[in-house]
Amino acid sequence: MKILHLSDLHFPTRIPIFQLKGKMIVGYLNYTLRRKKKYPLQIWRSILSSVEELDPDSIVISGDITNVSHESEFKEAGKLLSELPKKKVFYIPGNHDRYTQDAVGKNAFYEKYFSDLSGESVSTNDDYIRIKKIENIHFVGWDSSLPLSILDAYGNVRPDIVSRTLTILDEKKIRNYILVCHHPIWNPPHRQETSHHKLINREEIASLLKRKPPIAFLHGHVHTNWVKFPGEELPYYVINSASSTRIADSRHECGFHLIELNGRDLKIKRYTYQLEQSKFTEAPLVSYWEKE
Repeated sequence: MKILHLSDLHFPTRIPIFQLKGKMIVGYLNYTLRRKKKYPLQIWRSILSSVEELDPDSIVISGDITNVSHESEFKEAGKLLSELPKKKVFYIPGNHDRYTQDAVGKNAFYEKYFSDLSGESVSTNDDYIRIKKIENIHFVGWDSSLPLSILDAYGNVRPDIVSRTLTILDEKKIRNYILVCHHPIWNPPHRQETSHHKLINREEIASLLKRKPPIAFLHGHVHTNWVKFPGEELPYYVINSASSTRIADSRHECGFHLIELNGRDLKIKRYTYQLEQSKFTEAPLVSYWEKE
């Protein structure tokens, strides 16, 4: 089985300033003035070409489709993402998709536009546990994101959600699964996050997952690529494909991963965007072990 893992697409959408309020104003200005040029739409077109060429069996997007959770962003993202084969895709929201209080709850825009692509809900909307089976693999999605102040982007997954997830997997007799969450559960030493940006209870989550480890933990949030191989504390792969639609620079090694799955064994390839050629090509894997 081939899995294409994308994340942090941050599709550019023009929003009239008078339609913004509160935190959205600051976030949109920050994106427009500092980051928009790093996300040319041509990269998304190159991703679509790569999808056609690589022909994956499943496509995972681990959050941050939008920038400030304005409804027009979800509409525009829906148009762009509609070119992907729907039966193969599995989405979860990221912190930019939960940017404000209006972006959470029963009438949240993410659920309005993407619920049918996010798998079966096996919990209440507040808990957000989603499962989708694609071929012989179950993808399990968590929502680690919260509407926070402009200075914060940390995540949280309550311990009871982890325990409930593992119980559901037992009840459904699901042995092999891939867990998808926007915030990383592990970072390499030189990419450690502050308390304002990290998954704040990740050590507790990792401890609970030892009861029934996933094959891999797919995430985004930190806009540079890496892979962590299974170790003693986290006996599964941790794979970061953020940001797939961003132009790479000295601090951000961007792109996506193609994961070939054979049982619990993975063969992982990394692809990066070549600006001169306007296409993605295979690149050296950025990989780590837990104790590095």
